[in-house]
Amino acid sequence: MDTKHGRTIIKTYVIDDGWKLPYEVIEEIEFRIAKSRKEAYEDVVRLNKMHRGKWLTADVARKYAAKSWIFRVMNGEQYIGKVREIGEELQREYGVTELEAINILFERNVSDYVCNYTRIKNLQPLSIDEQTICDEVVSEYMVAM
Repeated sequence: MDTKHGRTIIKTYVIDDGWKLPYEVIEEIEFRIAKSRKEAYEDVVRLNKMHRGKWLTADVARKYAAKSWIFRVMNGEQYIGKVREIGEELQREYGVTELEAINILFERNVSDYVCNYTRIKNLQPLSIDEQTICDEVVSEYMVAM
């Protein structure tokens, strides 16, 4: 805990010293942050275990988008069936959703999908907004006063 300019800085979140918060409130903040971190980790582990197939990479996404583009250009109006087959293959091989497959084939949001599947593969949970948790606990305390 570090005090600077009328604010108490506890790890990464800030509490105004004018509130004179009791120790129990600080403990509640710590408890909720730890609980949120645990839930985020459990969620990424669950997603990792549920994943089927190979892991999506930028190279894979580029190859499937290129296949899709080739069929769209070469077959004019008759490309829908073949592009659908490519999308189903992408879903089957890499475990992406139907919407993700469609977006990958049309080169939309690809980096987001690759980052998300890389995060899940490496068991990296989503980051927790500690300041929001702190603000919620302090608000509850202030209302209860």
